[in-house]
Amino acid sequence: MIRFQRSARTAAVIVTAVAGLALSACGSSSGTTGGPSSSSSSETQTSAAVTKHTVSLVYDWSGVDFEAVPLAVAKAEGMFDKYGIDLKLILPPDDSTTVKLLGSGQGDIGFATTADVVITRGQGADVVSIGNYSQSNNWGLIARPGETINLTELKGKSIGVFSDNWTQAMMPFVLKAAGLTANDVHQVTFQGDDVAPLLANKLDLTTNTANFAVAQVQEATGKKPTVMLAKEFDAPDVPIWVYVAGQKWLDANGDTAKAFLAAIKEATQWAIDNPEKAVNDFEKIYPDNGSSHTYNLTGWESTAAVMSGPDGLLTQRASQWSDLTSALHAVGELDKVADPSTYYTNAYLPN
Repeated sequence: MIRFQRSARTAAVIVTAVAGLALSACGSSSGTTGGPSSSSSSETQTSAAVTKHTVSLVYDWSGVDFEAVPLAVAKAEGMFDKYGIDLKLILPPDDSTTVKLLGSGQGDIGFATTADVVITRGQGADVVSIGNYSQSNNWGLIARPGETINLTELKGKSIGVFSDNWTQAMMPFVLKAAGLTANDVHQVTFQGDDVAPLLANKLDLTTNTANFAVAQVQEATGKKPTVMLAKEFDAPDVPIWVYVAGQKWLDANGDTAKAFLAAIKEATQWAIDNPEKAVNDFEKIYPDNGSSHTYNLTGWESTAAVMSGPDGLLTQRASQWSDLTSALHAVGELDKVADPSTYYTNAYLPN
């Protein structure tokens, strides 16, 4: 999965969180399947006679962050109870294993990127996007506050990058727009924090999404970083993050997928409308998130700004997938462009 900046302070709690959630994964509902009308392999009856279904969601990174605000709100404000969902959050060991965990039956639903879906689907993975999390491409080049970003001056610069699918898919657009090759710049690969080295003048530029970069830089300096978004160097302006699942799991647990997305849609809208309360819920549900309230609130407000699209929340468009695959093919990151329906479905979204 993609790994953008999560606050460096999460490092102290990651080992404990992963260890505990790994046990949850081993006991998740993913190991068995039900019939076509089954919602999950693990069901309990609530006092309100609503059948509760356990759903294991594999996150996109080994530390929980403000992008989990909708999950926390759905728990704290009763949306999951309303739709009968008992969510178990699984934190993977790194940013490249979410789809793998789904494929091995260790999770039901995942939080991934559109690039993850396209690339792993092309490799034969049983993964399909079931709803947009965000609606636009807020990835880009990041510079220190007050500094400019000039593509004509990139040659020889040191640029922080991640090894995830999204960064690897976007960097060719940066280089193409600058008229350079990968050999013309010094790409420094990070597995964790890439913003702190930028602020310490150890990098000329770094890559990140605006929500994480702005939150960290503003907290550290009181100022916003300079951001050149992907669309400014002709990368496709498409959603980055999506909710995903395996088609086999969906075939057996369609009602559960619908219930989960119905709860998430209501929780997301509530969180957008009530950012302060939503972040308070997040910090209550995930007290070991490792970040300050200021960081979480700034990050969530920046995230919320890119969550609603032309058709509202969650709804995917064929054009977002055709635009992404065509662009990746044009820069040599994708061998074959498949029909958009290969990658997504809106069949499980609430009406």
